[in-house]
Amino acid sequence: MNIYVLNTMSIGLDTIGLISKEVTIQGIIGLSDRESNDKLSDFCHQKDFCKQINIPFIEVESYALSTDADKKKLLALNIDILIVTGWQRLVPQWFIQHCKGCVIGSHGSPLGITKGRGRSPQNWALIMGLETFHISIFKIDAAIDSGEVIDTRSFTYSVFDDIKTSYYKVCLLTSEMIIQNLKNPNFSQLKFQQQDDSEAEYLPQRIPEDGMLDWNRTNTEIRNFVRALTRPYPGAESFIKGHVIKIWSMIPFDINISGHYETGTIVKIFNKSDLLVKTKESFVLIDDYEIKSTGFILQEGFRFDTVSFKDQLKKIIQRHENKYPELPASGLLKTDAK
Repeated sequence: MNIYVLNTMSIGLDTIGLISKEVTIQGIIGLSDRESNDKLSDFCHQKDFCKQINIPFIEVESYALSTDADKKKLLALNIDILIVTGWQRLVPQWFIQHCKGCVIGSHGSPLGITKGRGRSPQNWALIMGLETFHISIFKIDAAIDSGEVIDTRSFTYSVFDDIKTSYYKVCLLTSEMIIQNLKNPNFSQLKFQQQDDSEAEYLPQRIPEDGMLDWNRTNTEIRNFVRALTRPYPGAESFIKGHVIKIWSMIPFDINISGHYETGTIVKIFNKSDLLVKTKESFVLIDDYEIKSTGFILQEGFRFDTVSFKDQLKKIIQRHENKYPELPASGLLKTDAK
């Protein structure tokens, strides 16, 4: 059985590494290296990685696999199973049909694959403060996350998890499901679970501009927002005096102290670094952040601007519905946007 992998993101490398220890991979297909201003989020040029694990690397130029040269190169490959690990574009129908067996993808959400199709599911799960995530491997077809479900596993989030550890958990369970199913001698004869498209809902795409903080939310909600967007994502952001501050990590900091402070105010700077900030509910301690403006120095008494989370959510949903009117946005997000 000739197995190839389609990946161009660093988050997919650990999954590939785990699978390759148990299943023979004939080649890894990925994007060629590109200029820094043309690099995608979490882009990884896999040439050196492929050398390390002794698997051929097949370079393509187009993320949509749309050029004649890419098509010719891929059609020359003898592929039974294609595993898609980190490729945030639809696989074109001609490539799906070229694979003799099937194309295996993975997708999950706190609502399961059918109710949580679409983009940024792990980010949304953490932002919404949900505790359980369901990850499935499925047979990719021409639509979005709509193929037959091969296998499903679940895990829970603890208060210590962030988007990075979420990806690690997804990596472990996805690899395990792919390995166990591909090593099953009866895999090609198995019948898988059809999804009910009438129940499908879609999580909207998030862009960096959607990462502005609302200091009027609860401490837990603010921290959930930050941990959902921390590295390797662009980070949560807030403005002070027109300067962007990227916030990578914070801790709810409940304490009764004297004095009246407006929401978003830097009350204290500890050790010339850590920021104690007033929230509507209490305080948070920002212990990892980045000032984007050279020479700008934070001071006690400065106040972060606040952006309404509900207004952001409405904007994101509206953007999705304008672009994809045929794909109903998640009812969970719509409820929270009210």
